[in-house]
Amino acid sequence: MNTSPVSNAGHSEARPGLNRIPPVWIIATVGILICGLWLFFRTRDTRPLLPDAADIRSLNASFYDREKGATVAFQVPREHWKAIFSALQPAQRDGNPAKWVGLGELEFKLASGDSYLVWLYNLADSEPGAFSAGPTFESRVYYRGGNSSDLERALAEASKSADVNRSTATN
Repeated sequence: MNTSPVSNAGHSEARPGLNRIPPVWIIATVGILICGLWLFFRTRDTRPLLPDAADIRSLNASFYDREKGATVAFQVPREHWKAIFSALQPAQRDGNPAKWVGLGELEFKLASGDSYLVWLYNLADSEPGAFSAGPTFESRVYYRGGNSSDLERALAEASKSADVNRSTATN
């Protein structure tokens, strides 16, 4: 009988529990990746729909005015900004936008010198409104919400007010 210890040549001794726990660097890398993705999507989804009123220097609009039967372009008087903002709210991001009919555009000139663009869409009166917004056409985000009828009314009123302001300035 051979009493010599059994040789495990070519086999490493297994240490209990170590083969089941991944190295710390793998856990840290996965954690950082998850946090990075969460921050990316969280930041993207929480971007404000419209610029803060304090950051806006001027607001230009163009839209198809049904009453005039033509597209009108004008600088929106400040006293009409709230009605236009309200007609676009509340709104939620739309990840699957339809092929909507264009109503017009808003261009915010910001105090920083940058522009922020909003493309307005005309939906049936019974549906919520729709628009897309962003600093550029390529970076725009689509939203559903607000009310198309209220928006058209607010823009028409702002246009009339801008016309009155223009005619009194030329007299």
